[in-house]
Amino acid sequence: MITLILIAVVNTGGCIGNGNNVMAINSTDSSDASLEASLDYLPDKVSVEYAKGFAVEYNNNYKVVTVKEPESEQVYTYVLVQRGTPVPDLGITAMVIEIPVKSIVALSTTHLPALEITGELEKLKAVNSFDAVNTHAVREMIAEGRIKEVGTGMNTNTELIVSISPEIVMTTTTGVPDYDRHIKELSDLGLKPVINIEYKEPDPLGRAEWVKYISLFFNKEKEANAYFSNVSSRYNDLKSKTASVDNKPIVMSGDTWQGIWYVPGGNSFVAKYLEDAGAIYFFSEDNHTASVPLDYEAVFDKGKDADYWISSGMWDSLEELVAVDPVYSKFKSVKDGNVYTNYFRVNEHGGNDYYESGLVRPEVVLADLVRIFHPELVQEHELVYFKQLKPVSGGNKG
Repeated sequence: MITLILIAVVNTGGCIGNGNNVMAINSTDSSDASLEASLDYLPDKVSVEYAKGFAVEYNNNYKVVTVKEPESEQVYTYVLVQRGTPVPDLGITAMVIEIPVKSIVALSTTHLPALEITGELEKLKAVNSFDAVNTHAVREMIAEGRIKEVGTGMNTNTELIVSISPEIVMTTTTGVPDYDRHIKELSDLGLKPVINIEYKEPDPLGRAEWVKYISLFFNKEKEANAYFSNVSSRYNDLKSKTASVDNKPIVMSGDTWQGIWYVPGGNSFVAKYLEDAGAIYFFSEDNHTASVPLDYEAVFDKGKDADYWISSGMWDSLEELVAVDPVYSKFKSVKDGNVYTNYFRVNEHGGNDYYESGLVRPEVVLADLVRIFHPELVQEHELVYFKQLKPVSGGNKG
């Protein structure tokens, strides 16, 4: 029976080893009956530096992995046991998973880049939406008919997933009961849903660090460590360049939906990006990590004089933007033509790669923003995820 434990306290990250008695067999099944429980079968380990949502503790032949929801503080616990070795008696109820995992269904495209980074795409059996996928190797798998499309949330095709019979189903939670009910449905059907909430991290590097989380299920910590070390180094090097800039522009962010402005909270990953890019976020005094709904007057009062507007809208030009709502023309950023959107890297079906590869390439996203605000610091960089909305007369900056 598959059961998830909900406990009050999340385990802290760290490594528990037994001296130097190590066997370097991370990528094997370890099914030899002569294996000894006293040996360390998991020599490659990760430590968590930036992410707040997951932790791992290592033991000789198993890992205890916890995922903690930031809002409810609900905790999911997984015991990852080296394949072919004894399951530990820990005195807790948790989901037991044999590793390295041999097959996975990913119910969010945000999980795909990490599978590619760790060299585990061949284990992928299905994704949530073909149209949303940008990862080139996965698009090839789709074209070759090697993976299935199974939906997600309220539209999850649980029967199809059962027929695929993956060892784990990686999914996310939203806090919306109708969306999240697929998690219990999958569990009730004998499957193993594994929670991944990388998108809830308030730090860009924390979001990217979930590459390490996915690596835990495949014993690919070595690959994840190497990748993240490079990313974090490049990110922090660029961040250090903006620390001493004198002219920090004021930047607004957010968009309207059905008459309501949704603005990234002052402690969100968007706000962190802007701060690290040498800008002043117009809503920085707020302490929310998620988007905050505001009325037009509140946004106009704070954002009318902002130098830039970083949007997630699908517009191509200022003309399109103003046509949606003429009041946009009153913003300084619109008058000056300094409106950028993250819809530059989009596939033919509308899938936005900013939310896919951008999650594990924060150093590139940051370089884009520095290019926009302080181009003299990254003169050779060309925009990857952001584009400037064309003025009515045409043209483009960046």
